[in-house]
Amino acid sequence: MAGPDKDKWKEAVKEEYGCMEKHKVFKPVPRIKLPMNAKVIISTWAMKKKANGTYRARLNARGYDQRDQEHYDGLSIAAPVANDMTIHIVMVFMLMAEWYGHIVDVKGVFPHGDFEYGEEIYMEVPQGFESYYSS
Repeated sequence: MAGPDKDKWKEAVKEEYGCMEKHKVFKPVPRIKLPMNAKVIISTWAMKKKANGTYRARLNARGYDQRDQEHYDGLSIAAPVANDMTIHIVMVFMLMAEWYGHIVDVKGVFPHGDFEYGEEIYMEVPQGFESYYSS
């Protein structure tokens, strides 16, 4: 990381990493202990400076490196997200019913997917955290 805001970006990455550790999102496995046919997904950081001046970092799997039937089952790749139209419709219903709403900024969100029994996913150590996992 470089630039005038590098310390703020580093703090955002450390905050995300802390949330991942707190929620036990992953456990480190030395590469030499991986199964012979293990497929390793490469990770990347997505950085965003929000309108309120908050710096956010999210760890993502590099989807463009993944292949159907090798890294995932191509039949079940949907993610439960709301699009703009859905949000607008909900807001209209709220106005019609005279309900009040609150905007919430969630710091750490970790989706929980269902994996087949025994299925494990391996991902490279996040960039900048190699020294945390010596082996």
